Amino acid sequence: MLLGRASDEATKPAFRWLVRLIAVSAAVLVPWAAYLALSLPASVSARHWPAAWAGQDAVMAVGLAATAWLAVRRDRRMTFPAVSTATLFLVDAWFDVCTAPAGRPLAMALADMVVEVAEAAGCLALTAAVWRTPAEAEPRAGAR
Repeated sequence: MLLGRASDEATKPAFRWLVRLIAVSAAVLVPWAAYLALSLPASVSARHWPAAWAGQDAVMAVGLAATAWLAVRRDRRMTFPAVSTATLFLVDAWFDVCTAPAGRPLAMALADMVVEVAEAAGCLALTAAVWRTPAEAEPRAGAR
C-alpha cells in the first residue's frame, strides 16, 4: 500500500474506520490547538525539566543507534526508527527554540536547530533511499 495500489487489507471495514478516526482526529486537533494557543499561560514551571530534556535526548540517541544498526544490516525495518527519530529531532528543535530566552540562549538554540534539522533530514533521506531500492535486490536479514 505504501508503494502502489491499496491491498486487500485496505478494503476491510476496520481499516476504513481507522482511517476515518484518524481524519476526524486531525480535524478536531485544529480548533483544539487554537484553543490552547489562546488559553495557556505564557510561562510555566516544570518540576522535572532536566529529566524531560535529558530523557528525550537519550531516546534520540537510542533511535539513531537502532537506525544505524539496522541500516548496516541492510534491514528495511530501519525506516521505523529512522522516521521516529527524525520526528523527535524536529520536535526537539521546535521546543528548544520556543523555550529559549532571548539573547545568547536563543542564538544557541537556533544553531542547535540547524544541526537537529540536518540530522532529521539525514534520517529521512536514508529512509527514502531504502524504499527506492527494490526489496528483491536486497539481501535478506540474517542471510550470509
